[in-house]
Amino acid sequence: MHENEKESNTQKQTRSTHPLIRTSQVSLSSNPDADFRYTTIFTPIGLYKGQLYAIKKVRKKCVDITREMKKELKLLRDTRHDNICAFIGACTDPPNICIITEYCTRGSLKDILENEDVKLDNMFIASMVADIIRGVIYLHESPIRFHGSLCTSNCLIDSRWVVKLTDFGLFAFKKGIEDNSTDIQSMSAKCSKLLYRAPELLRQGPASLVMGSQKGDSYSFGIVLYEIHTRHGPFGETGLSAMQCLQKVLQVQDTLYPYRPSLQPLETSFDCVREILKECWCEKPEERPDFKTIRAKLRPLRKGMKPNIFDNMMAMMEKYANNLEALVDERTDQLQEEKKKTDALLLEMLPRPVAEQLKKGHKVDPESYEQVSIYFSDIVGFTAMSAESTPLQVVDFLNDLYTCFDSIIGHYDVYKVETIGDAYMVVSGLPIRNGDLHAAEIASMSLHLLSAVSEFKIRHRPHNKLLLRIGIHSGPVCAGVVGLKMPRYCLFGDTVNTASRMESSGVPLKIHCSSQCKDLLEKLGGYHYQERGIINMKGKGEQRTYWLLGEDEEAKAKRTYERSQRRGSRALNKFIQGTIKQQQDQLSAANDLGIRSSLKNKNMPRNSLTRSSSLESPKKLRFATGTLLEHHRYHSDEALLEVITDSYNGARRSSGGSCQSRYEESTLSCQSCEDLSTYQRQRRPSSFPSANTPLLLNHKDT
Repeated sequence: MHENEKESNTQKQTRSTHPLIRTSQVSLSSNPDADFRYTTIFTPIGLYKGQLYAIKKVRKKCVDITREMKKELKLLRDTRHDNICAFIGACTDPPNICIITEYCTRGSLKDILENEDVKLDNMFIASMVADIIRGVIYLHESPIRFHGSLCTSNCLIDSRWVVKLTDFGLFAFKKGIEDNSTDIQSMSAKCSKLLYRAPELLRQGPASLVMGSQKGDSYSFGIVLYEIHTRHGPFGETGLSAMQCLQKVLQVQDTLYPYRPSLQPLETSFDCVREILKECWCEKPEERPDFKTIRAKLRPLRKGMKPNIFDNMMAMMEKYANNLEALVDERTDQLQEEKKKTDALLLEMLPRPVAEQLKKGHKVDPESYEQVSIYFSDIVGFTAMSAESTPLQVVDFLNDLYTCFDSIIGHYDVYKVETIGDAYMVVSGLPIRNGDLHAAEIASMSLHLLSAVSEFKIRHRPHNKLLLRIGIHSGPVCAGVVGLKMPRYCLFGDTVNTASRMESSGVPLKIHCSSQCKDLLEKLGGYHYQERGIINMKGKGEQRTYWLLGEDEEAKAKRTYERSQRRGSRALNKFIQGTIKQQQDQLSAANDLGIRSSLKNKNMPRNSLTRSSSLESPKKLRFATGTLLEHHRYHSDEALLEVITDSYNGARRSSGGSCQSRYEESTLSCQSCEDLSTYQRQRRPSSFPSANTPLLLNHKDT
């Protein structure tokens, strides 16, 4: 090893060589100090004095150290430039004769160009071209005088995307290299590398015997510049092999138009690039420009770029960071959409309050309910019909029936517990209690379902009439979530068994009602029923039951209107309560930091998104409630007020502030509008109502 002439034997013993690893992939790690085991390795590497270095094997049996070679090694060792790959030393001990240089973690320019995942814009290309030009100019002005082997594989890229030139000089050290490779891949690689050499150097003899020239570097730079812009190899997509291209280059028939890569792929590139390529590819070396001229003519490529390499690098990183931020926003939007779908699916499986608790990671404890009403229904003759139908026909039939049922129960304050085969179970009064109204909700829903069944057509048996048997019962139950995989919200208690017995002991196309449910309906009023008498119910003994026959139209309309008012008040109550909680949390965080929401702080650096105002678009205002007010401690009261008002302006126009306005499902009650006005008057952050103020609606007030 000749790091310099005074290297000690102790230093030689500290070297260790890492196992050789080769790959053509591009490392995307930008940390220069990262452990090499977690990055892609492009060349044989070794560990020397705690640092990674690249190792290039030299196929020689032995090396005779001469005075000329020592001068050459010292000259290369003293060569230091930002765009020159540092020479560390050379090992002369057979059979490990090799050259040790600085290791560039991103591989060579050839690796970058061949990797389609790496996108190169004009700024990156201009920066790389400028790095190559600076490196060659330094070599031309140094005692080394020329590169001699300029190509994309000898342009290495470090962790900061700076191009560094390598594989120049050391001609005395490399002299006498054995070339015994006969495999096609090695020969093809050597021919491809010769495509970068100037024609006059190719005609002088083997590349190993010819060192190079400055004009030859100009020709090689033209090939490199062409490959950077096209990313299709040194001569583009010609359909010819490297050997055939070399033969056409050497056989010059016209000095004015020698065989060169086609400029057609560069029609959309800068004019200066095409002009420089033509000049660099001149057949006569004296007509080729030097690199200072090339740098001057390619100046339009760097228009708008910073003169300082670090500033330019920061500008490039900022651009890529902005692109990454846009990509993250896009992925976040997609994630939000998928989250909405997942939440919707979860709400189909569990009640909303239970689902919200599970989403927060809270345990859902079982809960007892003093009074609920349960609906059970069954299809009479379903077993016989299933035996005479195909499985697909049975599935289609149940899907049509339950789709019809699901659309109907959505109009009532009920929760669908489950469907088992042809059995359909619905409950009212849980998980949100509604007083004694659960009996009316189940009764009205049962009458609605029975009416729909009379018009239902079985797809594969259109002439058969569907016979539905219904039983309803009221009583106490206990409810909770059961299971970890596919958790279910289940009901337990004697009320469930009694409701099931009411259904099984009924008759087709009638609603069998228990005495407990009948007492509640009689208390609510507006229903017609007929006493069935005392029947012997399995497991229950003798029970007095009734048939539910119908409902008064006036009472039905009144209940429908009241149901819509409860829904509107509940939605408004939930919205206001959530908004107040968000505002209180944000004000608490702002007070902890000693920051107030005022015009004085409008230019203060933000840790999140920008401030929303009432002048922004409705889309941004809607986004403000979902994101800005949820994650951002700086807020605008006017924007919040406008969002709340906009969310319900249609409902307010429909109601007109009058208690006598017509019922529509989307209309808010007068009490809701008054509560909204109260909320508007209390919109100042310092006077937001607490969660215990009368502003929040509850079911009793409703």
